[in-house]
Amino acid sequence: MTVRAAHQPEGEASTAPPAAPETGRAVLIGIAAALILGLALFWIPLRGVEMEALDGYGLIGVLPVATLAGAVLLVLTFMATLALARPHRMLLALQIAMLIVALHGVTLALEPVARFPTAWQTAGFIEYITRNETVDWNLDARFSTPGFFAFVAFLMKAAGQNDIEPVLRLAPAITNLLYLLPYVLILRVLRATWRAKWLAAWLFIAANWVGQDYLSPQAFAYLLYLFFVAILVNWFRHHDETTQRAGRRRTAATKERRGGAWRLYDWLFGPKDPGELPAPAVPVRERSILLILLFVLLLVGTAAHQLTPFLMTAACAGLVLVRRCNLRGLPFIAGVVYAAWVSFMTVGYWAGRKDEIFGNLGKVFTNVQQSTGGRIGDAAGATQDIQLLRILIAVSVVGLAVAGLLRRRARGIDDRVALVLMLVPFSSFGLQNYGGEIALRIYFFMLPAACLLMAYLFFPAPFDAPAVRDPKVRLWLGRLRTGTRRHWPAVTAAAVFGLLLTGGFLSVRYGNERYEQVRQSDVKAFDAMLREHKGAIGVVWLSADDPDLTGGTPVMPWSYRSWERFTYAPVIADRKNPADVSQIIERMKEQGPGGFFVTTRSHEDFQVLTAGLTPEYGPRTRQAMAANSQIRTVFADRDAAVYRLRKPPPEPVPQVPPPSGLGLRSSPWTPAGLIYLPVLLGVLLARELRRLRLPPDRLSGLRPLTVLAIPLFVSVVAVIVERFVIIQ
Repeated sequence: MTVRAAHQPEGEASTAPPAAPETGRAVLIGIAAALILGLALFWIPLRGVEMEALDGYGLIGVLPVATLAGAVLLVLTFMATLALARPHRMLLALQIAMLIVALHGVTLALEPVARFPTAWQTAGFIEYITRNETVDWNLDARFSTPGFFAFVAFLMKAAGQNDIEPVLRLAPAITNLLYLLPYVLILRVLRATWRAKWLAAWLFIAANWVGQDYLSPQAFAYLLYLFFVAILVNWFRHHDETTQRAGRRRTAATKERRGGAWRLYDWLFGPKDPGELPAPAVPVRERSILLILLFVLLLVGTAAHQLTPFLMTAACAGLVLVRRCNLRGLPFIAGVVYAAWVSFMTVGYWAGRKDEIFGNLGKVFTNVQQSTGGRIGDAAGATQDIQLLRILIAVSVVGLAVAGLLRRRARGIDDRVALVLMLVPFSSFGLQNYGGEIALRIYFFMLPAACLLMAYLFFPAPFDAPAVRDPKVRLWLGRLRTGTRRHWPAVTAAAVFGLLLTGGFLSVRYGNERYEQVRQSDVKAFDAMLREHKGAIGVVWLSADDPDLTGGTPVMPWSYRSWERFTYAPVIADRKNPADVSQIIERMKEQGPGGFFVTTRSHEDFQVLTAGLTPEYGPRTRQAMAANSQIRTVFADRDAAVYRLRKPPPEPVPQVPPPSGLGLRSSPWTPAGLIYLPVLLGVLLARELRRLRLPPDRLSGLRPLTVLAIPLFVSVVAVIVERFVIIQ
């Protein structure tokens, strides 16, 4: 097909070059073919992977070369699509979806059951609530925020589904797909090119190696957090366009009189164009509904997870402070909801544990050390390398995000929303170490903003080039853009970074797969104990270090069902003599007739790779247990073993505890607080709804509600403080 110039008579042969659409179609066909080839290379060779060959470097050491080549093609085809003249949204979306399935679902082709022991604990919480229709704060602190468990239990019961294992297996891939829904809402309000936005979405998937996307309250609450932020920046954002334009005029007028230091100051802190598009005109009724939805998200998030509501509150407050959100009262509402939940609904857990829970408040450097260097500890060389690589990736992501922010500022763009969303999670360092995981959670929550800023490093322009209407000029530009000459440098740099990031993902996400995988025998071991004994079960397990100091738990699918029947008693390993099982036997006797000793290969590998036990320690312990005349083998194969005393003592006989609910407690002022709290929340919410209806010059109309809210707020704070002081 040829293009005839406007002045060319009909019937004459055209001398114009081939039209851009044909060339573009050929490029698209080539990209699609490469994508299909990449998927085939990635998935087909996985059938021959030998998982028994896993070492301390995890999955990356056993993946076939063809699979790695397939991953390279998945990266390069996406980057090639970015280099095209216009966005092909369906192809880009398909490529990101395929990346999610490949990176976050690779173990579906390698492991017969759901990975990650902690995911099986989630199944235990859900099974308990399904069976008892209540919770028990005595069993675990996570029962103090049971919203997610109750929600999944309801869905499972409504669907008539009793087996949660398929849900556990598919959860990581599905969760990451769901994350993209609110993230796309956030991206659409930004003043950026389509390439920057699509690259940010791709990076958000490739950089999310933290592993908090399994079926868990954190994954659910993170989704709520993203929707919460998306609603704020879409329908409640605020701009100071007039002030910024005036500031830029003043800066330009004084620029000639300023020296180099002042110019640097203006470059960093001077007035800039906002990095977000102007806020659209939204009817008050719709904004009122959205405000109520924000309030519901706060309530659900607070009932589902401990950390996320704090970050929702902090993100909202940060956006208000930098004038990117006009809901000035929402941070107060969020803070009241969070503080009230902790005070009233989690009292069963914090009463008597105040030092444990609040002891690390403000200890920033201690929390940083425990969640970075403290996680390495006595780990073996390969495991140390994986941990160091995780730190390197996190530091690189932050560094590149800062570089992207500065590059945009050099273009006169002020990305306040992205900056706030990246900095707010760091405030969590002042709370507690979160079991040594606070640095991982901070990285997890700063990732949406960091990926956006990293995309700006490659594509910093605030908008795409305008459309060209002249056919001749459009044809000439079509040749240029189809050849992707203009964007090749940025796309090439992004492709190199994408390849490094993908390799890093496969290394660190599955670097602990030797002990994070769950084998079928691990689950069968706990089923065997439940069949063997009908009462309370005391599980004895081996630990290389004192669990009271390290906060360790067995690396097994413990309590994945019948949670209340299990208690756990650790035995500190005798590093010099693994054949000495006398401590294990004594510990089993202390558990009474329901005493068992359980060990799994994953748990043994964990002790080897992270605590320095010798590789033969676990097999020698098993051999000694099986040979001991006092011990009977209940279940044993290559992957797991359960042992019981041949003549277990008749006492003690622990009782299976009945459900105790949330363990609510009262204080002298608690009844008053239960009255003041809903009234205060109602007044604060009504005040924000009223603000939406008032023009900026008539905000004095909020004064009656403000006057009413102040004494209620003081009263609720007083009750919360009184409860923390009185209740022990």
